[in-house]
Order: sequence, then structure tokens, then C-alpha cells
Amino acid sequence: MIDTGLILAAGRGTRMAPYSDAVAKELLPIGERPVIEYSIRYMCEAGIKRVYVVLGEGKEQIVEYLKDGRRLGIHVAYLFQDLKAGMGTAKAVETAKPWIHGSFVVFYGDSFFYPGDFLREMLQFHGRLGSQVTMGVYRVKSPLGFGIVRMGPGDKIMDVIEGPTLEVAEGLRIDGEYLANSGPLIFTSKVFEYIEKTGPSPKGEYWITETIRLMVEDGLGVYGFRIPREVFWRDVGTPRARLEAEEFALRTFALGEFGSLKDPLVRRP
Repeated sequence: MIDTGLILAAGRGTRMAPYSDAVAKELLPIGERPVIEYSIRYMCEAGIKRVYVVLGEGKEQIVEYLKDGRRLGIHVAYLFQDLKAGMGTAKAVETAKPWIHGSFVVFYGDSFFYPGDFLREMLQFHGRLGSQVTMGVYRVKSPLGFGIVRMGPGDKIMDVIEGPTLEVAEGLRIDGEYLANSGPLIFTSKVFEYIEKTGPSPKGEYWITETIRLMVEDGLGVYGFRIPREVFWRDVGTPRARLEAEEFALRTFALGEFGSLKDPLVRRP
């Protein structure tokens, strides 16, 4: 059983400047909760007992807000990513190596999902297939700005291309849509071996998608879990995406389609 989670929240949030100069992007509210709180609550509901939050410089506000997690019914601890030693999601995951010895689930700190009860099914999917990596994938109309996945038979991932051009992505389109790496991600500890082999991207960052691609090349069990269509997802690391998420939250929670604005994580029968 997987009981450990990791949230990547070390990024500087430059796409959200100047807002992120005042408030960490992971604490920007969607409805009445910061985006990071949704992820933590989803993990708690799926049986995760402890969560490590990976922080960088200037992210003390997250510690002040979450504290030890007791208020949310889960144990929260903090890891520090020294961005001078390497930037990117692969380096963020690597900070957890001394603390994690089995399988674990990873959320991007600026990802907003609603509802999040698919996580329990995703964990079962991972265990049933004996997967080394399970990647949450979400259907998008445009591939620009995403890591796009090529899936084979049995939901096996055959390739991951980070930020492809429209020309490169054309061969990855299925029924007019693309499968984007939205997360969550589920790893076994094998991933740490491949992070050591991961080189820098053209931007000088170390991407976890490149780590996953190396694992695919070596024939390891890497599978894609299709996030259900009824789930809303946005990477709220840009002002436009955050406004879209906020519009969804106000429309959905206020009308009580899934729950009240006071408690939007609870669905009504």
C-alpha cells in the first residue's frame, strides 16, 4: 500500500509574476482553498499518511499555512531543493531520496484537479499493473506548453515529448486531442536511479519527463492513467489558467453541483 506523497513546490513561479512576488503560487486560492490544499486533501482521502512538500527559497508562507498538516488530517514535512544545484522537477523529486524507500505519489504544486477521487482508482491501477511509473494524463486540444505522451496497447507509455511543436505533436494526436502529462505521478524507488542518469534540458533544467523517457527506453513498466473526462484540470502557473480554474470553482461550488462553496471537496448525492 502506498502511504507517502510528495508535492513539488520549489519553483519560483515566474509565469505568475508579479502575483507570485507577494504570494507563493501554490497558495493562490481557487474557490476558498489554496490550490496546494486540494492536492493534500485528495491524498489524505486516498489513504496517504504523510506528505513531503519540496520547497525552494522564498516559500516560507507554505510552511506557515500548512504547518504539520494536523489540521488536514495528515502528517506534513518539508524538504528543501537547492536550485543552485540544479533546477527542474527531476531534481525536486530527487530531494526525497533519503526519505522514501517504496512507492510514492507526486503532485505538481500548481496543479488544480476537481474532483480528486480518481486518485484512489489510480493507485489501484498502479498496483494492479505492477508499474514502475504511472503517469496521470489529461486530454487537451493543444499540445503547446505540455509534455505530450504517446500511448501504446494496454495503456503503456511509449514516449514522452516535453513542449513539442505542432509539427512534432501531429503524430501524437488521437481523435483531435493530445494526452498531456498533468500528473499525478506514481513512482517506485527505481526512479532515483534514473534521475541520476537524467541530463539537463536545452533550458538547463532537469525534467522528470526526461527521467520517465529514459525508463521507457529501458523497457520498464511505464503506464498512463487517463484522468476521467468529468475531472477539471488546470496548471494554474499562469494568470489565464488560474482565472479559468477560479471561474470553474465559482460556477461549480456556488451552484452546488458537487458541493457547497464552504466544502467543495464533498460531493452531494
